[in-house]
This record gives sequence, C-alpha cells and structure tokens, in this order.
Amino acid sequence: MSPTIINPPADLSKIRLVASDLDGTLIVGSFNGGNLSQRTIAVLHALEKKGIRIVFASGRPTRTMIHAVEQAGLSNLMVVCCNGAQIVDSQTKAIIKKFSISPDHVREISTKVKATFGDEAYIGAECGAQFKCEEGYADIRRPSMNHAHKIIDDPRTDFFQAQEDTVEKIIIVHKTWPADKLYEYLLENVFPEKSWLDVIYPTYSSKYFVEISAAGVSKATALQHLCEKLDVSKEEVIAFGDMPNDIEMIKFAEHVPPFHFNFIMLTGIGVAMGNAHEDVKALANMVTGNNIDDGVAVVLEKLVAQL
Repeated sequence: MSPTIINPPADLSKIRLVASDLDGTLIVGSFNGGNLSQRTIAVLHALEKKGIRIVFASGRPTRTMIHAVEQAGLSNLMVVCCNGAQIVDSQTKAIIKKFSISPDHVREISTKVKATFGDEAYIGAECGAQFKCEEGYADIRRPSMNHAHKIIDDPRTDFFQAQEDTVEKIIIVHKTWPADKLYEYLLENVFPEKSWLDVIYPTYSSKYFVEISAAGVSKATALQHLCEKLDVSKEEVIAFGDMPNDIEMIKFAEHVPPFHFNFIMLTGIGVAMGNAHEDVKALANMVTGNNIDDGVAVVLEKLVAQL
C-alpha cells in the first residue's frame, strides 16, 4: 500500500526541477549504501522525458555518488556533492565547481577542535576529489572507510601541501559521542562566538559525524547556482530531504516571494520524508512516506500525472 502524503499540494504542474537528497530519502538501504528502487528509476526517467531537470543533492563526496548516478541512468542529471560544496558533471564525474573553505579558516577550525578534544575526536576532509584524514579518524570509521584516503599527521598543517590543494568539507568524528551531541557541543563550546557564523556552516547528515562547510555554503547554495544557469525560479522547484543538512534546500524550495497573484502565493515545494528528522518535518510544507516505501516516487508519480 502506498504511504500517505500529508498536506499534498493540489497543483504540481508548475514544477520544472526536482532536487533530492539520497541517503534516507531517494535511496533504499543503509547510509552511503543501498540502491534506487526500480519504481524510483522509472519515475525519474518519465520526468526527464517530459523535460524536468533532476538534481541529486547529497552530503556524499563524488566517489560515493557514482553508484547512484549510474543506477539512475539519466541523460541530464545534475549532481551536488559535499552538502553543496561541489558540483559534479554526471557524465565525466569531474568536479566542475567548488565552494571551498579558506586555508586560514581550515587551520583555525582544526586548531580549535584538536585543542578542545585532543585524541577524543578526529578530523577528515574532502579535498577536491581526494579524502584526507587522521589515522584515528580512519580507525573509528572502519569498515566504512573502504575508499582511497590519505593519512595526515596533523590537520592543522597537512591539508594544504600543494598550492592547488583545497578543502570543501571538514568532517569531525568523536570516539563515543553521536553526531547530535557533538554538533551541540561544537556550537556551544568550540565555536560559540557569533563571528563564527560568518566563517562556517556546521551540520550533520548521519548519527556518526559532524560536517563543516564554508559559511553560506549548503545544498541550497549549489541548487541556486544550478537554477540560475537553467533559468528556473525557486517557485518551480520541489526538494526532498530527511536530515538537518537538507533544511536549507527545503527552505530554498519553499521561498515565498514578497508578492502574490490572485491571492495565491507563488512558492516551490519542500518535502520531508516520513522518516525525516523532526526539525525537517517541522519546516516542510509537505510530508511523504518513508524512503523504504518509495516516498519520493509517490510524490513524483503525481507530478508526472499533472504534466
């Protein structure tokens, strides 16, 4: 039986772009694993045939996006990685745009984290197409660390060993704390000054670690960049997500312009999954079923029917 859609919009026909998170949203299966269901693949292809643009927007780096990209088999898929810090060409798998953290800020963040936690927490980073991390990070994240990575001795100095080196996302893992506890502690005790809001954007997409991007960089940042290139307005976007790192993207789709026409507000649609974090459900203007029940496909099938 299909899951119930809460507060379904009457009209989906204005939508021109679909943006979706992967883990816990479009993917059926475990974090950084699982697959797209045949039902989901079929509706994505039906939308593409009708001229709708599809965006996969994930906290994942390029290397772990490739399986989902190949499974989807779409001709014009657009791919956002690292919570919006990288945009990837779905055909060549090359990074075509980066929103990097400045080297000085990377060093300062690493210094404060290591001074606070010592060997209780470790740091890794997405550096272009390469992943670099402390040995302790790799030890904690095994067996999930089944991809190529470079071990560094000191994150305060070793992320930038060549002039062209960049860091798009810092990842912090604690030996015993879950992500939500680590996130709150970082905000309250490590980066409590309001000035840090001009430097970093911290979030989390799983229970295992906290992710830090440059201030102002999120999935919404990359989505806005793509919309501008495609001449798609926010009001023509539907976005799906389940975790706090999806909040900005859902807010982007739900943007309410300061005008209305015939008393009908012109907005896009932000959709939370049935299995979503409560903070995501609270701000979404629509809630669908769980990812394991093809909650995204349920909504997109209704979109196809209206086009």
